[in-house]
Amino acid sequence: MTMKHLVRKSGFQLGISLAVAAGILFAGPGSVFAQAANSSATDRVVGSDGKPLTFDVISVREDKSVPTPEHPPQYGPTPDGYRLKGLPMILAILAAYIPSQGGDSVVFKLNQIAGIPTWLSQTRYDIDAKVSEADLFKWRDPAQQPAMLRAMLQAMLADRFKLAVRRETKVVPLYEMTVGRTGPKFKLSEATALADIRMKHPDAFTLVGGTIAATGPSPGQQRLFGVSMPALSSFLSNMAGRPIHDMTGLTGKYDITYEVELPQPAQEGAGLSESPDFSNSQIFFVVEDQLGLKLKPDKGPVEFLVIDHVERPSEN
Repeated sequence: MTMKHLVRKSGFQLGISLAVAAGILFAGPGSVFAQAANSSATDRVVGSDGKPLTFDVISVREDKSVPTPEHPPQYGPTPDGYRLKGLPMILAILAAYIPSQGGDSVVFKLNQIAGIPTWLSQTRYDIDAKVSEADLFKWRDPAQQPAMLRAMLQAMLADRFKLAVRRETKVVPLYEMTVGRTGPKFKLSEATALADIRMKHPDAFTLVGGTIAATGPSPGQQRLFGVSMPALSSFLSNMAGRPIHDMTGLTGKYDITYEVELPQPAQEGAGLSESPDFSNSQIFFVVEDQLGLKLKPDKGPVEFLVIDHVERPSEN
C-alpha cells in the first residue's frame, strides 16, 4: 500500500484506505524472542451474571458484495453491539487485542502480528453482534465499553474462528519521538467527540484505536483530532515503516494537521511510480518540520501478537 492509497478526497475511498491504514500496512515481523504469553486484563471482564462477557447474538458471513459510496464499509461499536461490514477480519483482531502498554488508543500494526493467513487480511466479512439487555447499561458507558468490547470480541473470535494467540517480544529498529527545539506546532483539542468534530468536518470518522481523522483541503493533507501522543506515534508508525515510541512527555489530546507529497500517478500499463520507501522518506519532514517534534533512530523491545491457530468461520 502506498501514500496515494492513504489520502484521497473521496470520503468513501478515504474511509476504506484509512480503516486499513490504521493497522494493515506492513507484513513480515520476522523471528521473535519468546516471552511469557500473559492474557490481557480484558479476559477477566465479566457480565452482569458474573460470567465472562460474550455477545448475546452474533452473525458472521463472508461479504461478496461490491462496496459503493451508498453502501460503504463499516466497523466499530454500535449503541447495542458491534458492526463490521465489507472489511477483512483482521480488523476485528486489531480491536480485540491491543499492546500491553499504551492504553486504548494504541493498536498493533500488521508487522507486529505473526502467523496471519492470507484470507484473514483479504477476505471481506460482515459481522453483526448484539450485547445482552442485561449488559447494555454498562456498554453505553464510554469508560467501560472499550474493555467490554475487547473481551466480547476475544470470546467471539475464539468461538467462531477458533483463534488462539500469544504475545511475544523482540528487539527491533524504532524511532524515539521527543519534542523539538522550538516546541510542538499544534494545539490542544477544542473537541474530542466525533459528533462535535463532524459539525466542522463532515467527513471525519474514527479509526481503529479511537483516533479521529479527516481529509484537509488539499489531497495530501491529513487532519487528526483529539489525538494523544501515544496514538499519534502509533498512527505515524505506518508512514515510518518502523515503530515510534512516544518520549515527548506531552499528556494532552491535540488537533494535528500535516501534509505529505503524493506520488505522481503511474502511466497506464506501468508499475507504481514511486519507490517502495516513498512514504518512509517523508516521515522526518512531517514529524520535525511540520509538527515540531524530533525522531531519533534507536532499537528497543516491541510487543508482537502471534496467531497460533485460526480457522475460517462456519456459515450461520
